[in-house]
Amino acid sequence: MNTIAHSSFSTELQGLTADELAVISGGFDFGQAIQAGNTGAVQGAKIGGVLGAGVGAISGGVTGGTAGAAAGGVGAIPGALAGAAAGARTGATAGTAIGGATGWVVGAGYNTGHQLGAW
Repeated sequence: MNTIAHSSFSTELQGLTADELAVISGGFDFGQAIQAGNTGAVQGAKIGGVLGAGVGAISGGVTGGTAGAAAGGVGAIPGALAGAAAGARTGATAGTAIGGATGWVVGAGYNTGHQLGAW
């Protein structure tokens, strides 16, 4: 078996100091991705809360109105109003959570892709 021996070949890893790493361009900034996710979460939560309230109000109104109508017809309108109010609250809560999580993933993902040169 032949062995190549040359003074420029080494199996040792060279150590880098924190100062040397700080001046390397093109590195990945994890903190920047986290911050972008946090910013996206705030916007996503706002949008999700509004959309969730709307969807909840509609589904709650339909459910409440249907239940009120089944109770004799007179309760259809009050049932729809009560159902819409309850649905809006529940929808806003769920929408805020879902929107915030989605916003974080989109914000952090977009930033990560940008840093890595995907777009």
